[in-house]
Amino acid sequence: MNFRYLITVSLLFVLTATTLHGQSRRRRPVVPATLHIEDLPQQPLDTLATDDPETRIIIFSNNTWRYYRPALKVRDSLPVYMQHWDTSQVFAYKSIAYEDLPSVVDLNLVKDLSGFKAPVVGSVLSKYGPRGRRNHNGVDIPLKIGEPIYAAFDGKIRYAKYNTGGFGNLVIVRHENGLETWHAHLSKLNVKVNDYVKCGQVIGFCGSTGRSRGPHLHFEMRYCDQTFDPEFIVDFQTGQLKYQTFALEKQFFNIHSRASEILEEDDDDFPLLASAEGDTASGDILERIAAAQKKEEQQTKTATVSSSNAVYHTIKQGDILGRLALKYGVSVSQICRLNNITPKTVLKLGRRLRIK
Repeated sequence: MNFRYLITVSLLFVLTATTLHGQSRRRRPVVPATLHIEDLPQQPLDTLATDDPETRIIIFSNNTWRYYRPALKVRDSLPVYMQHWDTSQVFAYKSIAYEDLPSVVDLNLVKDLSGFKAPVVGSVLSKYGPRGRRNHNGVDIPLKIGEPIYAAFDGKIRYAKYNTGGFGNLVIVRHENGLETWHAHLSKLNVKVNDYVKCGQVIGFCGSTGRSRGPHLHFEMRYCDQTFDPEFIVDFQTGQLKYQTFALEKQFFNIHSRASEILEEDDDDFPLLASAEGDTASGDILERIAAAQKKEEQQTKTATVSSSNAVYHTIKQGDILGRLALKYGVSVSQICRLNNITPKTVLKLGRRLRIK
């Protein structure tokens, strides 16, 4: 009797243990073979202050972070960030004809110098303007692969993705004054569309994607899709901003600048910029840059000699730019451009201004 009882109890114990073990195995969580940080739960843990009062940094539980700029969100209602806001195509102002643009646009660039940082600093290898039978709508600056590219001014990202028209990885930043800055051939993007960026923020890294013959930054400035020479505004060699307010005349635009979305970078005369391994520009390239700079200096000297017919005016009491423009039959913006001044520049007595 006791023997049968022991056998029965033993069988029940074995069956129960087997059942529980099977349930335990079925309930064990499945752990992925490779666990990525972005797969972990992302809960905000803390915020950190930055040098910019408008910007804080949020620290998340999965060891990631991002900028937090609540003050910038109020700018969503600005017309410049609502009208002609196209995040899928490079050209956003196709409904605005060149003929409809004003003769002069006063671009208020910065309140002070803290509002600007050069996207990169370096020698301009290929300038804005005609390149053979084509137009070159920006400037090219050779760099190492992976060098950071900065936002020149505060703004909002309108376009950030790979472009099949030749730009490669392209970031377009629209700024509050309507100016857009284009950054092409990037190896990696550091922003996404509709992000707000601050001056000096890294928006991407130099590369050689798209139609490119070596790592460099192709940089453009556009207003209503129309290009103009970025060197009017930025000295890339020194990284300095030339103007606080710039009188952008309609005649500065390349009227063919938006005839095609294809980036024409493949001229046979365009030299190989640098090796794909990320080296700096080779000695041959540096020689080409030096030769181009020497040629430009010679052209400047020639232009100086040929400017013997230039008209100058010495500032006297009561002189203002508007009166001088009327007196000599020129525009205020022309006087500003010839003398590297702005309409707000204080004219000192005795200063000699070039008028024509």
